[in-house]
Amino acid sequence: MSADSTAQAATRLFVGGRWRDGAAGRIPVTDPGNGRTIGTVEQADERDVADALDAASAAFRAWSTTVPAQRGAILKKAAMLLGERAAEVATTLMLEAGKTRAEARGEIQRAIDTLEWNGEQAARVEGRVIGGAVAGSRRYSVPTPLGVVAAFTAWNFPAVLGARKLGGTLAAGCTVVLKAAESAPGTAAAIVQALVDAGLPDGVVNLVFGDPPTVSAQLLGSPVVKAVTFTGSTAVGKQLATLAAPRLIRGVFELGGHAPVLVCEDADVHSVVAVTSPAKFGSAGQSCVAPSRYLVHRSLYDAFASRLTDHARSLRLGHGSDPETTMGSLVHQGRVDAMLRLTQDAVGRGARLLCGGRQPERDGFYFEPTVLADVPHDADIMSEEPFGPIAAVVPFDDFDEAVELANAPEYAFASYVFTDSLTRREIAVERLKASNIGINQMAPSLPDAPLGGLDASGYGYEGGAEGVLSFTQLRLVSQSAAPR
Repeated sequence: MSADSTAQAATRLFVGGRWRDGAAGRIPVTDPGNGRTIGTVEQADERDVADALDAASAAFRAWSTTVPAQRGAILKKAAMLLGERAAEVATTLMLEAGKTRAEARGEIQRAIDTLEWNGEQAARVEGRVIGGAVAGSRRYSVPTPLGVVAAFTAWNFPAVLGARKLGGTLAAGCTVVLKAAESAPGTAAAIVQALVDAGLPDGVVNLVFGDPPTVSAQLLGSPVVKAVTFTGSTAVGKQLATLAAPRLIRGVFELGGHAPVLVCEDADVHSVVAVTSPAKFGSAGQSCVAPSRYLVHRSLYDAFASRLTDHARSLRLGHGSDPETTMGSLVHQGRVDAMLRLTQDAVGRGARLLCGGRQPERDGFYFEPTVLADVPHDADIMSEEPFGPIAAVVPFDDFDEAVELANAPEYAFASYVFTDSLTRREIAVERLKASNIGINQMAPSLPDAPLGGLDASGYGYEGGAEGVLSFTQLRLVSQSAAPR
């Protein structure tokens, strides 16, 4: 079977160690690069979700007491199997998410690295010994798995997000019900299949699809769910947090972003464009860490705007299967409509459209790489996350002004600064409202370091030892010898 035909198969639910149809029927899966149906995905009803919760609950005791190194070995084997299947799974991802083939392959490699790292970390989850409060006593801080985790992933990075959710929770000793995105189901299923083929016991991971509000309410209303982890929009994150609140379910939420790039007077214009453009226009800008607002010192402003515009014009839109394509599609027409609205609003308020700003006449959901200059501070794009291939360029005169502009939106996920000044670097780290700061480089989210949001960008941590500990309870044991 070819990779392309695999992408066109029906994606089923995985519950209690078995693939099965969903009782709520099936819906089509669309290739956003051409608008054509490429397959179907099964939808779970209330009974399907209940079965998944029951399976995860039943599997928890055995999985949580499995030797950590054994849990890690399964994750590492799954990473190896995913590596062997990388070309096939990347094709599935490319067709489902509208990415270029190079982007899809890169994302699969990141997912492999994430499973591998969490596999190593599983055996390194450690507590500590604390001095006793009285003579002859000791205290122990012992990490203990929380229980069943409800995990929700978005469509923009289905492989990386799936690997993050499953890698951290499984390394911690938790079992999972994964509610993955219906628009990219085959990618999620491929990761689950790799774990199954690596020897994951029945019920430890369950995969469901379905009506998001209905499935979310059932999962977070279940008494067996002890934690929720979600990556997606701030609006949906708030809804899930509200559902989790009555039972005080723990949460890890990686939400929206509106990343500024501060380009200081001593920066090199060509370097800034070269370093930031892959993040700005990669995956058609559909990333919470993508640069969205370029705040440029007035002395470099015209040169920078010209250089960024030249780069945007050089990008070639097209389907990911075309080797000449350098930017793929948006996920659906709704995202295209949002780009048109943001562009029209900015221009209507006085911004200059340097390039792009249109939906090309072709099949699929495309929007031209767009650069807006002289964007007024009250334009919607200055406060609303664009999540697409639009770059807003704004001048500043002093660094304090730039920091103030950078901190203006409610989001606080990523910020980037380009300068040779040590003083400005220190000020940036101290004053920028962001949890992920890149200085003269991007700040990628990698599996070995913790990353979490601030303000409207979420809370909790993924990655690093902290990402695994997010799904444990640090139990304090105070112990003395029995009295005689």
